[in-house]
This record gives sequence, structure tokens and C-alpha cells, in this order.
Amino acid sequence: MDRQIASAGRADGSIAPKGLAFVLLAALAYCALHTIARLLASDVLGEDDVIDTVLSQDLRWGYDAFPRQPPLYNWLLWAVQHVTGPHVIGHLVIKYAALMATAGFLFLAARRILKDPLFALLTVESLALIYSIAWRYHEGFTHEVLAMTAVMATLWLVVRLVQEQRPWDWLWLGLTMGLGFLTEPAYAAFVGTLLLAAALQPSVRRRLFRWPLLASLGLAVLIVSPYLVWLFGAKARVAQLTYALKPMLGRRDGILDALRGPVTYLSPLLFLLPLVFPRWLSTARSDLRRGPNGADEPDFEQLVLHAAGIAFVLSVVVAAAFNVRGLAVHVLMPLYVGSVIWLFGVAQRGSGHEPHITRFTRLAMAIAVAAFLARTANMFVLDPVCKTCRWGEPYHGLAQAMRARGFGETGTIVSLEHETGGNMRAQFPEATVVARQYPHHTPDDADLGAGDVAILWEPHFTVEQVRRYLRDRQLAGVSLESAETVVVPWRHLWRPTGWRTSTWKLIVIDRDRLAP
Repeated sequence: MDRQIASAGRADGSIAPKGLAFVLLAALAYCALHTIARLLASDVLGEDDVIDTVLSQDLRWGYDAFPRQPPLYNWLLWAVQHVTGPHVIGHLVIKYAALMATAGFLFLAARRILKDPLFALLTVESLALIYSIAWRYHEGFTHEVLAMTAVMATLWLVVRLVQEQRPWDWLWLGLTMGLGFLTEPAYAAFVGTLLLAAALQPSVRRRLFRWPLLASLGLAVLIVSPYLVWLFGAKARVAQLTYALKPMLGRRDGILDALRGPVTYLSPLLFLLPLVFPRWLSTARSDLRRGPNGADEPDFEQLVLHAAGIAFVLSVVVAAAFNVRGLAVHVLMPLYVGSVIWLFGVAQRGSGHEPHITRFTRLAMAIAVAAFLARTANMFVLDPVCKTCRWGEPYHGLAQAMRARGFGETGTIVSLEHETGGNMRAQFPEATVVARQYPHHTPDDADLGAGDVAILWEPHFTVEQVRRYLRDRQLAGVSLESAETVVVPWRHLWRPTGWRTSTWKLIVIDRDRLAP
């Protein structure tokens, strides 16, 4: 099989369709397997899915709940959910389409840089050895999945532009950057680090820093301009945009997150490569010590390395200079996803022999299978395999209780917990959901003065918290004494139903009972 893929490449660095087709088919099989398991296990929305399900009830230039978050994912979700409804399948369609595209662009970029389709294939296979992709990608992540795709598409286009100077590639680069800027702020950081890395190599600088690049950037700004006009059109949004730009005040957690960012994201792949490829460490050390390439021919492996290095330095500087804390791995993910190309360039130059390649391929496949089995157990077995076990949360039982108490299909649901709110939107596709976590976002169809209104909260909320929130939502006249306690049992493969329960407080009212 490896030799079949190797024969699919051509010596000039271009791609025969067979190699890319194999990658996309393999990615499709991987995504289909995870999708089927997820749909069979549970229809509960995941960690980040609930947030965007609530926000994507409307199509807007931006969303006041998270003004710093560009809206491309919400736009796509809004469009997809018009076909699928506000269910988990819509998120899976976007997520796994993005993963397939990321794998394809990664293969294309790696094939040009490494000039070996077999090692380009290994870069794609290595994604199964990155925890954030092999596990967390399936559990959460929304906007980041599009940023990863945009990063790899941008890297591929830049490499192809430097190599071939195709006029139409400048247009494609502008379109890609414009859409990329609408995914995640981290994408803009990646573009900056890539351009800085390109400036370090004279051969790359001469071919890339030309007037068409300005035209590409201008097109990108034009594409993102509606969002920027919306963002800077209100002082409150600007205030939320810049609230983090404060003195550090002695906090160090942001610096620590930035320092360990590359290692955390690339684990455990980063630790496995030296074990599989014997000369990996010495070759990597040599690369890290070498200065910028001054030859006439570009060194794209060094370009990737320098871009990741600049991203690392800047993230540490920003974390140290401002009140940036809690830098989750998924925030840094778009900055380092392309670095796997350099990692395998090191392996190729150091000890890229067939026994080592075979060993790595088998290891990657074994870990991918183990991760899939562990995740399947997490979803189907629940406790004690998982802790939170959100896939088993019996939201369908809560929906049945709401219907039994008179809530219709087209009313308004007010939830103090975002996970409950998002999943209730999936249970009541025609209803409108208002969630406490997003005080600056009210869906267009929300009407608390008409129709059925259901108010939900978990028992851990205090009476004062509930009253304050209802008062802010013009529901101060609602009597909390009328709240019913709804206890819904969990189901298990072999344990008796009710081995675990979930509890909510519920009030269902109609327009005639709302306080004036």
C-alpha cells in the first residue's frame, strides 16, 4: 500500500490525483466511523456545540455574546441546520468535512515540501497521534476546526505560489485568507507568523512579497469587512474586545500555558517520533541551531519551523505583557498544526528508512484503533469509563416533562445553564432558546410576553441567582414557588434504569400568567 501511494507522486513535487484520493477516502472512512458511533451512542450535543446552537438561531454579522469570535462557523451551522435541524448531525457534518479538508491540504502541502508522497501520507496519519485531534476534536471544538482547514490551505497556497507563481493562486490566497480571518483570531496570528517566517529567507521573500500579495490581502480584508464594521460599530463590543489588554498583575498561568503550548498540542506525537526514528533528535537539534536559509532555493521545512517558532515566542510575549490566562490547547491548535510537516521532514532526513516507516505506520494505526475503542466505551458504557458522562444526560426525559406540563413546540425556553439550553433547542427545533450565559445575545424570535414560556435551571443555582436573572429578562413576576422539581433517570447498557438521575427545576407558563 505504501508503495502504491509513493507511485502516486511525481518527481516535480506536484500531486497525482491517486495520492490525494487515497488520503480523502481514508479520512472519509475515519470520519464515517466516528460519526456512526456518535449517532448510535447519543443525540446529546457536545461541549462547544451547545454554545453555537444557541447563537446560530439567527444569521448575524457578529454575535454580541462573543464579539471577538468571528462568525463563519455560526453562518455555516445556520445554513446546515436549515437542512438537518438543530441536532448533533449538523455539527458532525461541519466538523468532519473540515477534518477531511484539513487532511487533504496537509497532504498537498507536505507532498510539495517533503517531495515524498509516502512521508506526506505519514504527516496525515500522524494526526491520529495528537491528543487534541485524536480525542478532543471529537468531543468538542467548533470554530477551531475551520481555522485548522484555513491554516493548511494557506500554507499549501503559499508554498505553491513560491514554487510556481501561478497568477490565479493569488486570488485563491486572498479568498482563503478572507474566510480564514472569519474563523478564529488564531488564524490571523498564523498568517502573521507565516509572513514573518517568509521574510527571513531571501529566496522566499523575493517570490512572495510582491504587489499581488497586497491585492490578496486587500481581498481578504474586503471579505472580512462586514464583520469588522459590525465589531467596531459599537463601543460595548470594542470594550469586550479589549478587556484582556490589562497589566499582568502577577499572574503566571497564561505564560505557563504559552510555554507548554507546542508540546501540549503535539503530544504524544512529539515524544513518539524519537522512539521510532533513531536519529530524529540529533537532526532536529541541527535544524534548530541553523540560521535562516540564504540559498537561492527556498527551504520550506525551515519556513514551517520558523513560523511555529515565531508563534511560540509571540504567544509567550503576549501572555507576559497582558492579562492573558487560561490559554487552552485548542486556542493554540491552528498555530501548530502545520508543524507536523517539519517533524516528519526531520524523520525523513534523519532515518527515513522502510523499517522505521513501517513501525510508525503500525503504531499510528494501533493508537487510532485504541482511541476509537476508548471513546466508544466513553459514550456507550458511561460511568465508570467517563466522569462527566454528558452523552448520557437524559434531556429527552426533560423534554417529555415539559410537554406533559403544557409546553408547546413553538414557545420560548429560558435556561440558566447553557448545556441545558442548547440541548433543549435540539429537543424543540421550533422553539426559541434564551440562555443566561449570553446576556448580550437575545434571539430575534424570543418573545417572553407571548406564547408558552419554559424556565429551566439546575438545583445548584441559588434562589437569588434565579430571581436576578428573571428580573433582567422582564420575568420578575414569575413565582419561583411554582417551580416543579423534575427528576429524570439515566439509562445504561446493563445497569438498572435510574442508577443515576438528573434534576432540574421547571416552570411552564403562558402569556396570561406573565406579570405585567
